Amino acid sequence: MCRDVLRWLLALPGLRVPQDCAQPGERLVGAQERVAHSLFGDIPLVRNYYHQPAEGRGRFPLDEALGLIDGYTPGVASLIGRCAAEHPFHHAEESFRAYTGLTVDARQFPRLAKHIGPLAERFLRANRPSGEKRPPRVYVATDGTGAPLRHEELKGRKGRQPDGTAQTHEIKVGAIFTQHPVTGQKPWRDLDSNTYVATTQRAQPFGQMMRSEFCRRFPNPPVEVAFLGDGAAWNWELQRVFFPMALGIVDFYHAAEHVSGVVDLVEDRHTPSGRKRRRRWVKLLLRGRLDVFLDEARKAFPPDKTEAGAKALDYFEKNRARMRYRYFRDQGYFIGSGVVEAACKTVVAQRLKGSGMHWSEQGLSHILSIRTALLSRRYDAFWRSHPTLRSAA
Repeated sequence: MCRDVLRWLLALPGLRVPQDCAQPGERLVGAQERVAHSLFGDIPLVRNYYHQPAEGRGRFPLDEALGLIDGYTPGVASLIGRCAAEHPFHHAEESFRAYTGLTVDARQFPRLAKHIGPLAERFLRANRPSGEKRPPRVYVATDGTGAPLRHEELKGRKGRQPDGTAQTHEIKVGAIFTQHPVTGQKPWRDLDSNTYVATTQRAQPFGQMMRSEFCRRFPNPPVEVAFLGDGAAWNWELQRVFFPMALGIVDFYHAAEHVSGVVDLVEDRHTPSGRKRRRRWVKLLLRGRLDVFLDEARKAFPPDKTEAGAKALDYFEKNRARMRYRYFRDQGYFIGSGVVEAACKTVVAQRLKGSGMHWSEQGLSHILSIRTALLSRRYDAFWRSHPTLRSAA
């Protein structure tokens, strides 16, 4: 019944459509038939088409007035984008049918994602204040993960395979979340305080995106800002450039893995004495006794491992100020980057690293934009904010 009402309204004689007249350089081609796909079913339309010969393009004023995206109303397009970002495309078709009772061919999901993704990315990067209250402590956490690209897009790329080639494209992932620390209690992340940034671009533009998201949420800087990351140099260069006010903290569990590497230069860490040595050195690190650990390690290296040992310990020397774990724990800081590591799984892996998947870099970007909007709880706001994407049937 709703479909029939819409069909009747759009077929009324004398229906006024904004911009339904020839603009300079345009010519009226005439009335064209089309089907608009709505939540209530398909609606046949007859609308004027205007062609601009000099620029080789045209427009349908009625389509623009209705906000149609490739023939779909915003209400349908929004659900298609959501399903495309949450499920493999062939499963998205089944889920969409179960949710709406409508049938959309699986090939339409990547097509609509191609339209929606860039618009969602533009919305996410716009400086729209969140309006949230200024929290006492904010965390910025960054990491990277890989996603499989099509073979033709990997040609010539350097990677970590034994032959120097690449199988994946690195995706930079960031999470920003807040904390209200309570003296004497373990650190707890504020509920639903996470927002995410994910991109196929390099560290510099990624850092700019992270800073933009931080400023969008907190135009008045919080009292305390902490930056969490592993020992990779790009993380700390990103902090230096974009978050110089932040307290840097190396993820403790990455640091503990490096302790294991140091133990292996002395003895096999899987032997009883090796396990005992590792436990002691990890505890020293956790308790803020880095110098004791470094001194014991230097004395324990065999003569033929002195050079390799000095190189392994250089990781701890470079990150000395970021490994004050006793102080961090006493002040109620998180010392693990579990939030952003989980983001690598939820934002990227769950959707983009399925069995047999191979993406174009552009396709990766489209899905990432929609997923970050969804997981940051901004997807509905995106549809409400865009003038041609307002929520409608």
